[in-house]
Amino acid sequence: MIFPIVLFLSRIYTKLHASKFQYFGKKSIIKPILNTANEQYITIGDQVNIGAFCRITVSTEFGGYKVNSTTKTKIKIGNNVDIGNNTFISANNNIEIGNHVIMSSYVFITDHDHGFEDVNKNLHEQPLTEDGYVKIGDNVFLGVKSTILKNVTIGEHAVIAANAVVTKDVPAYAVVAGNPARVIKIFDREKQQWMKM
Repeated sequence: MIFPIVLFLSRIYTKLHASKFQYFGKKSIIKPILNTANEQYITIGDQVNIGAFCRITVSTEFGGYKVNSTTKTKIKIGNNVDIGNNTFISANNNIEIGNHVIMSSYVFITDHDHGFEDVNKNLHEQPLTEDGYVKIGDNVFLGVKSTILKNVTIGEHAVIAANAVVTKDVPAYAVVAGNPARVIKIFDREKQQWMKM
């Protein structure tokens, strides 16, 4: 009985918010409550499921400093993507998420850092780093509380383990775990089997 009520409320919530985005795909749905900013820089593909209490934001200014990026689409989410509850995606330049990506709850993805170079200023008075990116390929799985930091490309069919912190590129068909994340096994497409690293 609870699920039909949640689905009904989510459809109403989606209708109220979908028009704010640069593009919002067919049969995509937002579960309440979504925290967003600068939706005009965000595209959502078809059949995307955005879980409850997510945050998907684009930063155009911080600490009195405007972001210089001229990228028109700063967050691009592909088709058939599941975004788990309480996920946080934050961009000021370019985050691309492929098709058929599954994110567990509490995933964090960012293409920038908060500035901290000037120790004579409060953190709220310093600019964000710029020109970063994140690219996540098709059919990637992101485990619970995994973190994807700036300037990272994740290849297709990769698996990011729970609590992993990804600080560098992940090959296609690889499983990574740890902090910082490292490859623990990879699928050999010639042998058609998983190989431990």
